[in-house]
Amino acid sequence: MLLPVLLLAAAAANPAFPAAGTYRYAATLGGQRIGVWSATVQDRSGDAEVDENSSAMFAGMQLAATASLVLGADLTPVRYEGSYHMPGQNPTVTVTVAGASATISGTLTNTMQRVGLQPNTQHFVVVEPGLLAGLFVLPAQVNAWKVSALTWITPTSAQAQLLTIDPNATAPRPNGVPRNDALLSIVQPLAVTIWYDPATLVPDQLIVPSQSATLTRERP
Repeated sequence: MLLPVLLLAAAAANPAFPAAGTYRYAATLGGQRIGVWSATVQDRSGDAEVDENSSAMFAGMQLAATASLVLGADLTPVRYEGSYHMPGQNPTVTVTVAGASATISGTLTNTMQRVGLQPNTQHFVVVEPGLLAGLFVLPAQVNAWKVSALTWITPTSAQAQLLTIDPNATAPRPNGVPRNDALLSIVQPLAVTIWYDPATLVPDQLIVPSQSATLTRERP
């Protein structure tokens, strides 16, 4: 009986997470393809790391971003570093999480800001609007934590806001989304719909209705 007990303990100590590898997504805005986003999952001495590389052409401007999100063993964010490139600006941001507080710094604000958990939340998530890394890991985090309220940190604005999830949400399944995919519906601070594979926890499609923006996974 010892081996099954040890296996169960190991499973409990290591929440399910997307397998190591690179996941690529086509970005569309208003139905028009504008670029490619990618998330590369790596194991870093027991921590999970997601490295993002995104590029787009929007309104005649070339935009690009790289980011690294490190998660602890329980999938709590530990550190986020982002480097963004746009005409005339190349801002960088850093978020460090320690327990119930997080420190945010960046070249756009030129300050170091400390934020705490929002009321009735126990976990931070780090999500840069328009980018992939923080949303890519969200299905795995919600699956591990079994919660419907989180504290959303936006690195560029150095803000912490309440994130709420509707666990009973329904939505028409978009064309091309696998029939077994599960739905994760963020209500606030920004409505986001994530269709993901419940077996692998990898998002297949991410939709921001207010911006007519969609990221759709491209398989080899």
